[in-house]
Amino acid sequence: MSRNHVARLTEGQRDVLRMVNRHMETKEIARELGISPDGVNQRIKAAMRTLGVNKRRDAALLLAEVEGRDPYQPLVYPPRDIAFAGDPATFGPSTESGREYGPASIGAMREEQAAFQAVPQLRSGRFQLPLPVRGGRPNDLNTLQRLGWIFGTMLLIAFAFGVFLAGMEALSRLGRS
Repeated sequence: MSRNHVARLTEGQRDVLRMVNRHMETKEIARELGISPDGVNQRIKAAMRTLGVNKRRDAALLLAEVEGRDPYQPLVYPPRDIAFAGDPATFGPSTESGREYGPASIGAMREEQAAFQAVPQLRSGRFQLPLPVRGGRPNDLNTLQRLGWIFGTMLLIAFAFGVFLAGMEALSRLGRS
């Protein structure tokens, strides 16, 4: 049934729905196709009516499924602490209970033996901010650095409060004279 509905879509409607599936906004699609944003909205609404759905995202997913494409796009910015499938840190055959099977198991290790590092190692002696700067993450600080920042922040707040109180005292003296 959905294949029949998708077959009735025009090529312009298909183009717009493909771009919706790529998470493009109406203005971006309009710029890409060289039409007005109203024209994009009209094509999307006509496609939604033809497919019998209420959301533009559902229409785009239907088209992607019928065309045989993966309806869900990969992450644009994947998290840094998730290993990709192509990473060289792969596992060999299982060596469960100390038994190794065949020559391919040479150098294999169990998962709990593998060393993982979710966060890159810190260079000791390097001054680090508790903010994500230059690709760093706020969780890159060790315990001592965190305590240093907490203590430094407390001192800064106490100093600022002292300056504030001194300013208020000076203003009150100025008002009395």
